[in-house]
Amino acid sequence: FLDPVYNFLRSSCIEVFVATEENDTGGRGRGAKPHAIGQVGLRCVHCKHIQRNRRANQAVSHPSKTTNIFESVRNYQRIHLEACEYIPSELITQHRELASQPYRKIHLKYIKLYFAEAACELGMVETPNGLFFGAPPNTSGKPSDKLLAIMCIAENPTASEYKQLRDLIFPKVDERLQNSKFSHVASPSTRQVISNCRQERAVFVYPSDFPVVSDFRFVLFHQFLPCRPPKSALSRRRTKPDKWDTLSGLYCKHCAKAHPGERYLKGMYFPLDLESLCDSSLPCNLECHIMTCQYAPLATKEALDELQRLAAEHGVITKRNAKKKFLQKLWKRMANYYPAPWREE
Repeated sequence: FLDPVYNFLRSSCIEVFVATEENDTGGRGRGAKPHAIGQVGLRCVHCKHIQRNRRANQAVSHPSKTTNIFESVRNYQRIHLEACEYIPSELITQHRELASQPYRKIHLKYIKLYFAEAACELGMVETPNGLFFGAPPNTSGKPSDKLLAIMCIAENPTASEYKQLRDLIFPKVDERLQNSKFSHVASPSTRQVISNCRQERAVFVYPSDFPVVSDFRFVLFHQFLPCRPPKSALSRRRTKPDKWDTLSGLYCKHCAKAHPGERYLKGMYFPLDLESLCDSSLPCNLECHIMTCQYAPLATKEALDELQRLAAEHGVITKRNAKKKFLQKLWKRMANYYPAPWREE
């Protein structure tokens, strides 16, 4: 089923291993550090004994899901294979010769599924902390019905007789989970927090945002009020922002309620342009403040924590385009919040 290139990588270059306290499981590249002892990973068989900082990138990977295994193999092929100085030159030559040959084309989604199902047949299971061995392996010596179905459909994807098998392989995905909407699977207290945020009026988050933004971001930005940025916010900038006179910062509404009329306390944040607002560190800082704020309600903290956990458990990643559109709208609201000063002409 697989072309000779992938068979070569599986047989001569990559091995499955389990992280232990004794072995040096770390590596260079994204996903190289394991999350837990016992986690299953992939590594280069030729440099696994080499000190971590001397390995080429993608020497080790720990896929979070079985469907990510194929991507780890491709990253190894694209990044590590030619860069690793410990792979024998004859293997490099063999790979180049195999890669230069024409082969029967199979859609990558079927190859991705094949790798995922093959991992399941080895006994791998998905957990919130990555892949672990925990299921009975297939010891029959024959591919399972599901693995055979994947290969059959890949050979003839339009055949009507494979419709039921196709439904088995490609189960319907809950679009609510895909869009980071967790009210239907969250606890009653978290559902109540989300409902309260939808009913309460907020300055920067509108009811029309709810369908297109994740529950986590909707609740998080609901916790902040406007505030004028101080001149000290310009200390690290060479130029004044274009919207300085009308720009608003973000001020924790719980701190504002506890300290009315006071300025520039902990809980104030001043992104001065769209790039700063889109920086991944800002939501982390906002969340960190709410989670440690002595004035924020416990129910809100628990809701934010649960929404983050549900996203991790269901493997949900915020769609980049949806996130970008929301932050662009948020920036317009912040940048034009205060009225522009009147100037004589």
